[in-house]
Amino acid sequence: MICPKHLIPVFTIFNANDDYLCMVNRGKGVAIFTKANKPSLKVDRLGQMNEAAQKRFKLFLELWLKHGKDFVLRLKAQAIMLKVA
Repeated sequence: MICPKHLIPVFTIFNANDDYLCMVNRGKGVAIFTKANKPSLKVDRLGQMNEAAQKRFKLFLELWLKHGKDFVLRLKAQAIMLKVA
């Protein structure tokens, strides 16, 4: 499964809101999300994800469908606020 490029910032905020820490390896073009007692999530610059990230992205999509457009709009607003700060 591939995370579309325009959803990577929103998916990043979604994970950060659940206490995942994000480390970016710019040389490899990979973002790695870690959380105690959870498998690491890896997303590369093209949106390729490891299996754990795919499961988490599936949850993200399910919540989007359940809560509607406002769910993603709130995450986008958080991403914009972080980018400005």
